[in-house]
Amino acid sequence: MKKWLILFSILIFPYLLIQVFEKATHNILTLGYVEKSVLITDSEGNITEKNDSVKVPKFQLLNQDEKYISNIDLLGFNYIVNFFFTSCPTICPTTTLNLVELQNKIKKFDIKNFKIISVSVDPNNDNPDKMKNYANSMNIDLSNWELLTGDQEEIYNLVQEGFSLAVGQDSLAPGGVFHSSYITIVDKYGYIRTGLDKKKNTKFIYDGTLYSDVKLLMDEIQRLSITDYKDNYEITNN
Repeated sequence: MKKWLILFSILIFPYLLIQVFEKATHNILTLGYVEKSVLITDSEGNITEKNDSVKVPKFQLLNQDEKYISNIDLLGFNYIVNFFFTSCPTICPTTTLNLVELQNKIKKFDIKNFKIISVSVDPNNDNPDKMKNYANSMNIDLSNWELLTGDQEEIYNLVQEGFSLAVGQDSLAPGGVFHSSYITIVDKYGYIRTGLDKKKNTKFIYDGTLYSDVKLLMDEIQRLSITDYKDNYEITNN
């Protein structure tokens, strides 16, 4: 018996420890931040370049209940953002069904301060009634999910400038609008965050049509929702 214990301690225990550590690494380490280079001018006119974290730009859009939702209203919530339209015949239904599954798991893990934000890229056709009907047809629980519409120029600027994604009208695209299936993470301070792929490489966006990506996204939401974990990052609330 003693020999088996010695063998376990030498061979098996280190392996188990490594496995536990690998899992813990993904769940404990803080998420990263999307950064951009900015030029800073000091009092003497000297210009220096520094990296700064990226925040979601200001927006105010109408939800499925005809209530305006802004970036300020979402402060205090960790959330994910995706872009869709109700008559989309291809990527939107797949992404929405994957996010419904994610929403169900969010409830299972009892994560409270979280929202899903889906912004229509066909706002001229997607009014609040259409979005509510879409939510009902896709079995969306609207308690922590906002479907947003509004001015097309504002939304396109949000997609292109705020999230660096593609969008536009195209008669050859399914439904007449081309857009990305990517999902982005935003924290409760309004900062755009990055995650990790299975190999621990930085991941900036998640493909909503891939359930494997949505499963990774679930891990990141859990990581971001650890309320007693302190980010190793100096946040300035400007």
